[in-house]
Amino acid sequence: MMNLKERFCTSQMACVGAAVPMLVVGSPLTAFASGGESTPKPMTSLLSSFTQVAAWMWGEVGDLLTWILGQPILLLAMSMFFVGAIVSFFIRVFHSV
Repeated sequence: MMNLKERFCTSQMACVGAAVPMLVVGSPLTAFASGGESTPKPMTSLLSSFTQVAAWMWGEVGDLLTWILGQPILLLAMSMFFVGAIVSFFIRVFHSV
């Protein structure tokens, strides 16, 4: 007689697919068992933290974009990508007419 694993998990993907919902359901239980703060943080502090992270991210993206625009070969690659996107957009629009 087949054991339980052979019966329900015929492939590795099926085993992973069966394990993921159990992990999703079981993961929040550790937060309740940890005995953390009894009162949740107010929404204003959460939004404040998100604003700080978003401001940092936009600053880093701006630095990266400044660096990319300073490199001629990367500027050429980005230009080709955007020109190709614009041309393909107009091809799709005018081909459908």
